[in-house]
Amino acid sequence: MNRALVAAAAALPLVLTGCPLPQPLADYPKGTVTPPRVLMDGIAYPDPVLQVPAGCTGTAPSYDLSGVLVDSNTSETITVRWFVDYDRQNSARCVPVVPQTVLTGPSDTSSNPTHRQVPAYRFLPYDHAAVLGGATAADAPGVVHVVEMVVSNGFDDGADDVALCTPSAGPSTFPFRTPATSGGVTFETQTYRWVLVSVAPSSSVPCP
Repeated sequence: MNRALVAAAAALPLVLTGCPLPQPLADYPKGTVTPPRVLMDGIAYPDPVLQVPAGCTGTAPSYDLSGVLVDSNTSETITVRWFVDYDRQNSARCVPVVPQTVLTGPSDTSSNPTHRQVPAYRFLPYDHAAVLGGATAADAPGVVHVVEMVVSNGFDDGADDVALCTPSAGPSTFPFRTPATSGGVTFETQTYRWVLVSVAPSSSVPCP
């Protein structure tokens, strides 16, 4: 065989390791399947804590929360679920606040085929009862809300049951956000959280 061809063939794996290629087909090996990753540069409102003006009498404050996911497998399905103040033992707060979003392929607007844009979820703090912070009114100062974007390439359908959202459920039961396990393959989830705290309006935190 031509020595030049042998050298080129030997160098090819080294070239490819420096230039990862998107995988066109789903091929889940035995073991744990890595979930899509949340791209920090694509997060809307990336600050760890958002301050919400309290007691606004005109237009209520709102926040369009969204993100970008990275997945080298460009053909697999990704499911996105949004939760507000998730409580696995409370049937009113353990279900997604909007129907789940299913991403079937790369975003049309992205130049990178491994990126997928998550459609924005408009969070209206005043529309959710206060469960954290000790306040009673939804628009009062001190109210704390935790909004979560949970993504996976395999949720457990058996855990998608509001009947499991009870105090009697086992300590390992997490309805609507449990990853699937099938045929020796275990999926995972990834979560991004926004913490919103209501404060008195000011020049730096004005009402809309």
